[in-house]
Amino acid sequence: MLNDQAFAQMNRMRTELEKVFGAEMKDFCSTQFSPKVNIWEDDSCFYLEAELPGVSISDLDIHVLEGDQVSIKGSRKHEKKDAASWITRERPSGNFARTFQLACGVDVDNVKARMKDGILELTLPKASVNQPRKIVVETGV
Repeated sequence: MLNDQAFAQMNRMRTELEKVFGAEMKDFCSTQFSPKVNIWEDDSCFYLEAELPGVSISDLDIHVLEGDQVSIKGSRKHEKKDAASWITRERPSGNFARTFQLACGVDVDNVKARMKDGILELTLPKASVNQPRKIVVETGV
């Protein structure tokens, strides 16, 4: 069984391959569920939004790894239709795992997560050592 560090290393490798071959390669001929994610930052925080319609909060597992990586794991349950024949089935289901490397460490104790309308929203405050600090210049006497 793979641990969180192994998943983090595999996801870093996948990210590097996507940079070389293009992000669209990850979805080519894939039926695996991989939520779309937006990540951005300001001076004090990183923000992550993940599209997770149909994923229950109880099926999510979110971790900060090594202080500067965020890992999202979970599953979307397969819809069972009794006595039905599928005509079109485009919504993938199953397990997913995504890990993202951030530019600096995160204040793990103050991370906030919420789910709204099928969108997971994470606020990841930067660790205080990574916050911008104004330097006051003293005048010579």
